[in-house]
Amino acid sequence: MRTIMKRYLLAAACLLLTVTARAQQPGFKWNVLPVKGLLLSVPAPQDVPLLCRFIKEALKAEGVNTLALRIEYAYQFKSHPELAEHNAISENDLKQIVEACRESGIRFIPTLNLLAHQSEQTEMGPLLKHYPQLDESPDYNPPVPWKNGGMFDFYSKCVCPQHPDLFPIIFSLMDELIDVCGADAFHVGLDEAWIIGYDKCPRCGGRDKAELFGAYVTALHQHLKEKKCQLWMWSDRLIDGKTTNLLAWQASMNNTARAIDMIPKDIMICDWKYEDAPPTPGYFAVKGFHVLPAACGNKDVALAQLEQVYAARKNALRAEFSRTLSERMPGVFETMWVNTREFIDGYYNRKGVRPATQDNVDTFKALFAEIRKKEKQ
Repeated sequence: MRTIMKRYLLAAACLLLTVTARAQQPGFKWNVLPVKGLLLSVPAPQDVPLLCRFIKEALKAEGVNTLALRIEYAYQFKSHPELAEHNAISENDLKQIVEACRESGIRFIPTLNLLAHQSEQTEMGPLLKHYPQLDESPDYNPPVPWKNGGMFDFYSKCVCPQHPDLFPIIFSLMDELIDVCGADAFHVGLDEAWIIGYDKCPRCGGRDKAELFGAYVTALHQHLKEKKCQLWMWSDRLIDGKTTNLLAWQASMNNTARAIDMIPKDIMICDWKYEDAPPTPGYFAVKGFHVLPAACGNKDVALAQLEQVYAARKNALRAEFSRTLSERMPGVFETMWVNTREFIDGYYNRKGVRPATQDNVDTFKALFAEIRKKEKQ
């Protein structure tokens, strides 16, 4: 019995030393997140200096190291000047923002929706307004639900991923933003694509929606790979809304979810969940993707997502084989869908900020305060 006990204690001591040694490895610190991201909307031209100061002063102090900017068509494209919206920022404006990020040690990622969100409420967006042939469903304009009780929003019109005119246009837009920003990653959106594989589309009708979506993601990925850029995208079209009960907004109810097994694994998945914190980040990590949980205006959700990230990263201390999975959850990605000036006003507690915006700001502050606290451990 004593011999067995000695062997047991010796084995336990060896295991403890191994775990301790791995815990002290300088290459991996579970509590230091490689990606501490924030999504903001592109500012009005007159607010560019305001954003630049905010980046250098507030975002750097908060610990943000990645800023994705929703540029969309609020930019004066030289490749397609007809697509620039009213009051769009200039190349010089954008370069000022990028330079502010560079000086602050913040990675800059341009963002452009390349499938859905080609309209806003009942107003067609610039791409489909100027190139109506790209509309996946030109005869189908779903009602705005808060007006007519419909299931879908007109604002989420989609481009046809199989149209021969599409890639020459969007590739030129992507290339221009990549070159101006010196970007090494590009967020292509792809969320809330409810109109894909439309029955009346002569190119997509009757085809497998998962295959259509997977092929489109792969084509975008290949182009970005040639530009030495990582593809970032939203998660919802890759999650089965029925199985998870996440339904049609945070997941897919139109049979695109199987595309998760059809796309390259070196994509960064931004897993937006705003109402609660289901374990979907772990699902993407197990599938082989790098994933960033993305909250918005709910502090409890943001902190619960953060705990999932830390729990996964701590597993790297237990065994060498689990380190890979831990590294696939490199951080978080807080999202803001409000006007950038209003967000900055909320950050500095100025008057006149809407409650929803203040919730966004408070969530951002709470999340990054917790990150800074953990990094001191």
